[in-house]
Amino acid sequence: MPGIILGIIILAYTGYIIYKKTKDLKEGKSCCGGCSSCSSKEKCNTK
Repeated sequence: MPGIILGIIILAYTGYIIYKKTKDLKEGKSCCGGCSSCSSKEKCNTK
């Protein structure tokens, strides 16, 4: 039983991370250091 609960917690956290990263990319937020080699550089909001 503890294994099932732990698995559910891990799946929920992984789903949240994927959701958050997707949302941030759509909003133009990024955690990369530079846009030259970034695959999403056209979505960046550089100022």
